[in-house]
Amino acid sequence: MKILKPILLFCILASWGQLQAQDVHFSMFDMSPVNLNPAYTGFYEGTFRVGGIYRSQWQGLGTNSLLPQGATGNAYPTSFSGYKTPSAFIDAPIIGIKGKDKFGAPKHWFGAGINFYNDQVSYLSTLKAELALAFHAGLGARGNTRLSFGFKGGILQQSVGDASDYTFENDITGGTPETFASGTASGMDFSAGLMLSHVAAGWNIEAGVAYNHLNSPELTITNDVYKLPSNIIGSVRSNISLTRKLSVRPMAFVQYMDKAFEANLQALAAIHFNDTKDFNLLAGAGYRLSDAAFARLGLEYRGLSFGVAYDFNLSGLSNSNYSGSNLRGQGFELGLTYIAKIYRTPVVKEILFNPRF
Repeated sequence: MKILKPILLFCILASWGQLQAQDVHFSMFDMSPVNLNPAYTGFYEGTFRVGGIYRSQWQGLGTNSLLPQGATGNAYPTSFSGYKTPSAFIDAPIIGIKGKDKFGAPKHWFGAGINFYNDQVSYLSTLKAELALAFHAGLGARGNTRLSFGFKGGILQQSVGDASDYTFENDITGGTPETFASGTASGMDFSAGLMLSHVAAGWNIEAGVAYNHLNSPELTITNDVYKLPSNIIGSVRSNISLTRKLSVRPMAFVQYMDKAFEANLQALAAIHFNDTKDFNLLAGAGYRLSDAAFARLGLEYRGLSFGVAYDFNLSGLSNSNYSGSNLRGQGFELGLTYIAKIYRTPVVKEILFNPRF
């Protein structure tokens, strides 16, 4: 059964297996920590953390192109809605274990959280909701080196819509109408992660690796049996103070899944407006190998962090010409996180002095 699609949707559906072999990813991957690696669950100082990212790519591209002989203009839609990926999470350090680091905080603790995303491209969608749990262990007497283990699991659902969403070859040529069964598949999906971090005077570093789809969930859509292949993600983040007013944050992200490889290299400069470094202006740029360059801006105020990124596509799809219009597959992201710090007011017992005379 051969399906004819709009020009961009054709490229996607004709290689449905390749589409499934790409997990959701963000340019601002550091603003989606639980999605990046379950070992980041509850890895911060505070009461709870909530955040989300919205990514849009290829939005509003026209798909009017040279139609096959005998085809009518109505056989193809005039626009392509592009990729839309909302993602959200909430997590918290939940249980501190006996022992304190040099700052008086627990050396060992558990974290728990919830992660969600919905990757939508036209009628194709991937929906995921998962629970995450992590354990963070402080190493050494001072506890400034930490080893974190994380695990998450939940429901993964993929869908390609139904027959009314597509145009078949016989719809164009006037042959016998074809049918296309509704394609939706879901299953349990599990991931694990490991992360090592170190805090020193004037700098810190975090390096982690995550192994997604541990159980290779079976997602059989249409008539083909398909098992989701494993996905390995590595990440490194650092924060280096240069002066009292300036620091840099280099970071890198790589993932490998079913012969598909992605690498994301970037750096942010942080300008500090106070000595506590909790009021910062961020600016930087990055490069996704053989795909895109992107710019980032952000603002941090106490526990609130806001970021925006814009991708400039550098691949072969960056400047295609259909019906006289230049189509550029740019990407846009908005991210927001908030760390709440709620502490009980200490109760001070009244002391009654009885001086001697």
